[in-house]
Order: sequence, then structure tokens, then C-alpha cells
Amino acid sequence: MDASVVHELFTDDGRALLASLPPYEEKNVVMLTTRLRAAGHSPELVAAALTQSRLQARAVDKFGDAAAAMFFTPDALEQATRAPIARLHAQRFLDAGASLVIDGGCGIGSDAVGLARAGLDVIGVEADPETAALAAQNLASFPGSRVVTGRVEDVAASLDQAGAAWWFDPARRTPGVADIRGRTKRTFSLAALTPTWDLIQHVAAAAPAAGAKLSPSLAHHDVPSGCEVEFVSYAGDVVEASVWWGAAVRDVGRTATIVRPRPGGSRSSGDRVPPDVLHVIEADFNGIDAAPASRASLGPYFYEADKALTRSGLVGALLDATGGHEFTPGHGYVTADALVDIGLLGRAYRVLDSVPLHEKTLRAYLRERAVGRLTIKKRDVDVDADALRRSLKLKGSNALTVVLVTLDGERLALVVEPL
Repeated sequence: MDASVVHELFTDDGRALLASLPPYEEKNVVMLTTRLRAAGHSPELVAAALTQSRLQARAVDKFGDAAAAMFFTPDALEQATRAPIARLHAQRFLDAGASLVIDGGCGIGSDAVGLARAGLDVIGVEADPETAALAAQNLASFPGSRVVTGRVEDVAASLDQAGAAWWFDPARRTPGVADIRGRTKRTFSLAALTPTWDLIQHVAAAAPAAGAKLSPSLAHHDVPSGCEVEFVSYAGDVVEASVWWGAAVRDVGRTATIVRPRPGGSRSSGDRVPPDVLHVIEADFNGIDAAPASRASLGPYFYEADKALTRSGLVGALLDATGGHEFTPGHGYVTADALVDIGLLGRAYRVLDSVPLHEKTLRAYLRERAVGRLTIKKRDVDVDADALRRSLKLKGSNALTVVLVTLDGERLALVVEPL
């Protein structure tokens, strides 16, 4: 987006144009474009306003009602931290005694806004001038916060202040390389981060408190000594791995943080309905090592661990809660004899049946029960779920859920119902 057009959006006329737009619908874009140009608005401003309207509609999922007053770019929105998780980041810094946080790589300011709302002063650093301008607008209502345009590598020394904490959300996309949907291609390599992983570690280690938001695929062995790595899930999906240094560390080692929207709320509830949150730490559950599941231990209940537990290697919390046995260590599928309330640790199911995972056998089983809709869950069985579903040639009005597991060397389909 051209810098002059970005700044035109911030004028009274630009804001009025944005405010005048109806709720975004793709089917209305051509008609709106024609009408707005006929009203005298430049083609560039119309395109920019409609782009913002589209992005604001998408952003409701992460920011709730606050999205309507924020500015975005497509890549920055995708990497932006959800408002409920940004609040958790802010609480870390508050607990660490921070009053000023330097946000190195702030993007459009999603975390910076969360920090500022919590009462912290924020200095955002963003290399891209247009994105920095959007971040500055998103932070404009917080007098103690500002945005500096530049690379962290170039401005870190001049910005660092005694007692300042640091937060990093390094760019994880490769400039100039697009995926099949036209978005900048995502990278999962620590070596490809901007600012660099080496610089992040150097600055963070010297700060009184620091944190860095990294990919959920972060390997456990890449976590620096003495730090805490926190794998965070939201509504069942692992969305980040945050590494914490200094006073921001609560428990050295691995932590699983499970964030779940409350019943009656939604993924888009934003600030209106705070989610439920559970922290599971390595020191409490890493040593739990129940015997693997076997035919003899196959129970009437099945538990699916939240993915934050599996990524952090802390499925032991679910084993401890259920007294159960895991089918394949580390994958989070557990069988147990008792039905217990596991809270946020995962989801419980009743086991109705088990069927050998042979195509003909399973097809006959499903046809006998007129199953036309089949949900297939799997984590450790190398089967293409979509191809399997097609091969079963489902017919009927009933629905079933099956979980593919390996038990005593045999692949099974557990027929389950959620509880």
C-alpha cells in the first residue's frame, strides 16, 4: 500500500469514508467501488478503504469489536496476536514488575495495544514504514506509547533503557515469496527470523524481563537454557510458542497454556467474554509415565488431549487426571476406565465400539448402520482421512465419529461419541 494512501486513510475524510462503508461483503465490492469513485474519491483511496473494511471484518475473530477501529495489512493480521492472548502476555510483564516494554517487530501493534491497555508504556519498533504508520494509529489513544520506524538491529541500542522489558514478534515470512493464495510465504526456521534469533537472544538475556513469540513448531532443544517455553492453544489450536527470559519466567522449562472461549462466548467474542485459561507446567507432570495402552487396558472412555499438552510434551497431566493409558506416547490419545471431569485438559468421549481398520470391514460396519457422515480423528496412524472416507462410499442419514489408533500393533477404528 502506498504511503500517501495510508496516511490519507487517517485524515478526517478517510476515516469518514471508512465509517460510511456497510458491513463487508465480497459480492458488493464492485458496486461499492463504482459508487465511491462516482462520489469523487480517488481509485487508490477507495481500494485502500475497501481493503481495510475486508481486513477489519476478518479481524473480528481476533479482536472482537475493537477490530472496527484498527488498521491492518493482510500479512500483519495473520501474524497478529489475538486480544485474549495479548492480555496474557501483558500480565507476564506486569507480574515481572515492568512498566515499559519495547516491542521489537510490532507489526500493526496487536501485542503493543494489549500491553498498553494493561497500563504499560510501549515503544513499538517496525521496519516497514506503512505498517509502522498503521501501528502508530492503533496506538494513538495511549499517550505513553509510540512507534519507531526502523529495524530492531539498527535501533535497539538507542532505544534500550534501564529497566525496560523487551517483547519480540519476529517476522516469520519470506519477503517476495508468495504461497498459492498470494500471501507472503511463511517460514518455520529460526535462522530466517527478522530480527535474527541471535539478536533476540542477546537483547533478551540482557533485559530484566523479555519474551518472544515464535512458531508453535519450535523444537524443545532450541529453547535457551534457563528460559521458559510456553506453548499456547486457543480454542483447541496451538497458536504460538513463547520463550520467556529473566523476571518474565514463572517456571523454567515447558509450559502448556490452554485458552478456551467460555460457553456462550465465541472465538470472536474479543474483549466481551474473557476465556478460561489453564497453565500446566513441566515440573508437575513431566515425570508421569503410565504404561502404554493395551487390549487389557482398553476402557469405555476415550480422552483427546488439548494440543498444547502434546506440543509441550505434558500429556502426563491428562494421564494423571484420568488414570488412563496413552495409545502412542506423546500423541495425546488416552483410554481410561472412568469418566472424570478433565476441564480444559482436553475432550472426553464414550467408546461405543472398536472395528479393525480394514477398508472392507469398516465399510460393512458403517453401511449396516446407515452412516452417511463420518468424522475421522487421527494423530499417529498414517492414513489419509479424506481418501479413506471416499473409499468407504458412505450412504445413509446417520453420523458417527471414529478415532484411528494403534493397539498392540493392530490398527483400530474406535467408534466414539462426545460427552
